[in-house]
Amino acid sequence: MNTGRFALRCGSVLLLSLSLAACGGNAPGCSQCPPLEGTYGLALGTGSTPSSCQGVTVTLPRGPLEVQRQESALTGQLDGMALNGTAYASGDFSLVGNRTLSPDGGTPAAGPESVSLSGRYVAAEGDGGVPRLEGEWLGNFASTSSGTVRRCAVTRPFTATRQ
Repeated sequence: MNTGRFALRCGSVLLLSLSLAACGGNAPGCSQCPPLEGTYGLALGTGSTPSSCQGVTVTLPRGPLEVQRQESALTGQLDGMALNGTAYASGDFSLVGNRTLSPDGGTPAAGPESVSLSGRYVAAEGDGGVPRLEGEWLGNFASTSSGTVRRCAVTRPFTATRQ
């Protein structure tokens, strides 16, 4: 007897696979990777906060964005959140992170519960040029009020210039 649970799981796996393929997730990491490592000044583009965020505290990151690279594996930090991801030979990259509970076991620090950055490394151009990262930042936020948790997602284009 098919209860439909298997089809939902397969659909979820398919959806996840498609979203990973869209950001280069199915492609293997690079062996000749672009030099993404460094400290970057982060600038988010303008945008409106979705109406679903009404009643949710939304704090956008200020940076800097710190990135370390070991072959294709990326680690980093943005506003106290640890990030992990992958670099690709095309110059594309992805980084994701989840906020953890505070060291005393209390509520997480202010800011998003989770973030993702996906984009492309742009090499320095000409004399005095500076490498940069360009792409999209996504933050998932939550606030609890009267026992009810409200969640919303905010996206912004970003440019991060190596400092």
